[in-house]
Amino acid sequence: MLKRDHQLVLPTQARAPGFRVELRGTTFRLVATGAWTVAEATRLDAALKRLRVPIPPTPDFTGEMDIAGIAEIDTAGAFLLQRTAAAWQASGLRTHYAGATEAFRILIEEVQSRDRATRPEVETRSMLQGLREDLTKASTGVWRDAVELTAFLGEVTAAFWRMLRQPWRFRVTSFVHHLDHAGLRAVPIIALICFLIGAVVMQQGVVQLKPFGAEPFAVNMVAILALREVGILLTAIMVAGRSGSAFTAEIGSMKMREEIDAMRTLGIDPMDTLVLPRVLALVVALPLLTFLGDLMGLAGGGVMAFGVLGLDASAYMDKLREAIDFKHFMAGMIKAPFAAIIIALVGCLEGLKVEGSAESLGMHVTSAVVKAIFLVIILDAVFAMFLSGIGV
Repeated sequence: MLKRDHQLVLPTQARAPGFRVELRGTTFRLVATGAWTVAEATRLDAALKRLRVPIPPTPDFTGEMDIAGIAEIDTAGAFLLQRTAAAWQASGLRTHYAGATEAFRILIEEVQSRDRATRPEVETRSMLQGLREDLTKASTGVWRDAVELTAFLGEVTAAFWRMLRQPWRFRVTSFVHHLDHAGLRAVPIIALICFLIGAVVMQQGVVQLKPFGAEPFAVNMVAILALREVGILLTAIMVAGRSGSAFTAEIGSMKMREEIDAMRTLGIDPMDTLVLPRVLALVVALPLLTFLGDLMGLAGGGVMAFGVLGLDASAYMDKLREAIDFKHFMAGMIKAPFAAIIIALVGCLEGLKVEGSAESLGMHVTSAVVKAIFLVIILDAVFAMFLSGIGV
């Protein structure tokens, strides 16, 4: 047995950074030196993980953490010391601290109390229970969004009537600005998308109808789809992704910087300044973009008809006149103002709900696009069934 006054420095640990391990009598000592801070934590952690203390041959052996040589310590260093002491305790080596100042002692005790604190148990739930909770949460969210959107529609309507009674409240500059951004600058992408979709629908229509010898009826299909569904639906989805997200980002950024609160302090109504011009601009822009989308969809179908059916421009126009009526055009155009109101309301409402973080802004921008597209598709389906039911 080793004598109490005999000192042995373990050679394998003598070169460890920030500490050394000694055996004095029946006491294993970890003598810590230098800085035990987060800057040195990685190096100290690697050395401590390599540290192996022999199993004490008798219960008389104890462990000691001598921290008198530590120049500075923070929470990371105290955690490393506590983890090592806990490991020694778990192996049967009773361990205590020595050389601690009052400040060091308080820090180490706080880390010990946090380490011993009871961690909350992770609640486990069955798949059926999780599905039920998710469905309940989704249903509650849908109902809450419906109520908020309805209330916001009421606020916008009230602001619109105030503007009609007091025309000087109308922000002409803001209206023209948003009409330019949401309408004029969206022309190239709307025209391109509708042109390509019209061409694709024509090509696929010809392919599917060719076995029946009914290729010319592909023109009828493209014409009716472009005017009743494709033109308005594609345009509304593109505008929702482009302008709806922009409305949320613009208003949300102002909300984060507390500019909207400053406007209210100055007596400026955000509904008149921020929301109403955007709603009115989109109500004007979306029908015009839908009309452009209808024309480009028919143009794309015409180009493809020339390529796969051999129809020239005059023959294609004759078939269009035979296939479509004014009611088909109006069936698509009548949806445009309602889709514009939905997109603008959702975009502005989500912007006003942004809190003071970039994460909140990104979340609400995503939510605005998803909700607007979903509601536009629902609106289109309701109008399609209603118009078909009344024979339009």
